Amino acid sequence: MKRLRIITILSTFILFHCAAPNHISSDYDESINFDSYSTFVVCVDDYFVENTSYPNYDNKEVRQLIGDEIAVQMEQRGHQTNVIKPQLQAGFKILLRNEEVVFSNCDEQTEYEYWDTCTINKEVYTQETLVLYVSDIDKNQVIWQAMLDCDLNKPNKELRKYISQLVAVIFKEYPTKRHMN
Repeated sequence: MKRLRIITILSTFILFHCAAPNHISSDYDESINFDSYSTFVVCVDDYFVENTSYPNYDNKEVRQLIGDEIAVQMEQRGHQTNVIKPQLQAGFKILLRNEEVVFSNCDEQTEYEYWDTCTINKEVYTQETLVLYVSDIDKNQVIWQAMLDCDLNKPNKELRKYISQLVAVIFKEYPTKRHMN
C-alpha cells in the first residue's frame, strides 16, 4: 500500500511538471530605475523578417502584431511613444531552430539482422522562442530582456489574440512600480 502511494504521488508530480506552462526567463539591470524613463520607440529593424526559411513562423504579420503589442505594453507601464527623442528602445527577436528526431524499431536483433536499418520514421520539430528587450538608448545598453518558448504557427484568426497574450505574459516580468492603465 505504501509503495502504491509513493508511485501515485510520483506519477502526479511528473504529470504536472510535464504539463506545466513554459517558463519565462528574464533578466534586468537592478541598478536601473525603470520608472524614471518616460519615452520609448519600438525598434524599426525588428519589423523586417529574418527567418525567411520559416514563413509560417516569421512573417510581416507576425512581426507587426508583436511590435504593436510591445507598444501597448510599454504604454501601459507609463512610457510614451516618441520617435524624435526616445529614452528607451523596445524590440524583439524570433529565434527558430530545428531538431530532428529519429524513431527506431526497438525489437531485439539477432546477429543476422545486425545490418538492417532500425529507423521507423524521422520527424523535424521546430522550436520557437520569442525574446523581448528594452534598451537605454543613451547608455547603448540592454536593461531588460525576457524570453519564452512559443508557437507562432497559428491560423490568422487566432494569431492576434495569441500574440497579445504572449507579449502581455512576458511583460509581467518588466520591472516597473507604476500602476498599469
